[in-house]
Amino acid sequence: MRDRSLDVRTLFEKQIDCIVRDDREAQARLYAEDVLYEFPFATDRPRRIEGRDAFLAVMQPLWQLARQRHVKVTGYRGQIQATTDPDFIVAECVFDIEIDGRTIEGPFVQFFRAHGGKIVAVREYFSAAARSEALGQT
Repeated sequence: MRDRSLDVRTLFEKQIDCIVRDDREAQARLYAEDVLYEFPFATDRPRRIEGRDAFLAVMQPLWQLARQRHVKVTGYRGQIQATTDPDFIVAECVFDIEIDGRTIEGPFVQFFRAHGGKIVAVREYFSAAARSEALGQT
């Protein structure tokens, strides 16, 4: 019998859709309870977060701050690279982010793993300095 759980590409695309729509509750439901989320270059959050509850505890205040500053993701484009592992992809992406009446680009790369219809691991690379500069936080 074929596994009917969501594949890794579908989960990645659902995650992106949730981010663009700012539906963080739906986004959280995509993650496994024991998800590992890593931000190796981050300066504004832990670089390694273990577990969905810990991830939400870190990210919810950041998401709320973005809403208060009227920061909105308005678009996305990217390329997804399949690998020989059916549960693993590499995504090279750019978010279009609207802030203070202008649109900036927020490039990032995710190493993305899913299993059993849930996101189990994400390693996200972005330039914290470039993001801070774009948001006027230099």
